[in-house]
Amino acid sequence: MSIATAPARLPRFRRADPEQRYNFQITPRDIEIVRIVSDNRFVRSTHISQLLGASHEKISRRLAALFHHAYLDRPRAQLEHYVAGSDKMVYALGNGGAQLLIHSHGLEEANVDWSRKNVEAKRAFMLHQLAVVDLRVALTLAVRARPELALIEPAALIAAMPAATQAANKPLAWRVKVQHKGTLQEIGVHPDYAFALRFADGTKKAYLVECDRGTMPVERAGLKQTSIIKKLLVYLSAHKQKMHVRNFNWKAFRVLFITSTSKRAANISDAILRTPELKHSELFYITDKQSLAGADILAHAWQHAGGSTHKLI
Repeated sequence: MSIATAPARLPRFRRADPEQRYNFQITPRDIEIVRIVSDNRFVRSTHISQLLGASHEKISRRLAALFHHAYLDRPRAQLEHYVAGSDKMVYALGNGGAQLLIHSHGLEEANVDWSRKNVEAKRAFMLHQLAVVDLRVALTLAVRARPELALIEPAALIAAMPAATQAANKPLAWRVKVQHKGTLQEIGVHPDYAFALRFADGTKKAYLVECDRGTMPVERAGLKQTSIIKKLLVYLSAHKQKMHVRNFNWKAFRVLFITSTSKRAANISDAILRTPELKHSELFYITDKQSLAGADILAHAWQHAGGSTHKLI
């Protein structure tokens, strides 16, 4: 199909009037673009061009057309950052896109008022979701380059779990009793993302991901308030109690912690070493987003609090 020459400028965060819009017909690639956006909640234009292996300029034109025809939204939560010119446009599923996926893929869960949800989305939530997408895209591209590997994403992980876990409202949630500083408290945590790598011999490695934007305190006096150390204590306690075996059918797992800066990564490592329950654990791999940006995520040297480095493969 072809797109007629577009007007010199279309509004960025308001849909163009009908007479301004591109001549437009949905193509299979457009459906794939909408599906990628739906799968990830918020996506930058660069994420989509990377996943499709296509020119960013061409993908940007299709995204603009999909926005102006209401298949996608451009969340206003990005507006301040976008005007500053430091990042590419962010997209979210629009109501038209939801209907498209219902008809093309039978995805009834898409049948909600996405336009309202996108208007209500806060900037902090959007940026946190984009950090998760950064990791998902990096993983997908790195695994594609290695035919001997397969990436197992959350839906497939859950499908292999015990029936009781699959039936839970949040199958990937962890809730265990944690003992710390003389107190015993039941605490829950939900990872930002989970995946496994399957190797040519059929073996698997499971990983949980925490994306930290630097807003949560690293440690507190106790367990009543949120902190990074509190989260890590939950994962460690769950590991000791074999929750990963009982609830998830995993032989082992590791927690990948991606934080905002190298300084904060060092602060988290120092806090782990100050915490008796955590200091000898090899459960946690830490890095910062600057070190990870542009790197091969599978060959990247993740830091352990004790000073050693580890790779995912």
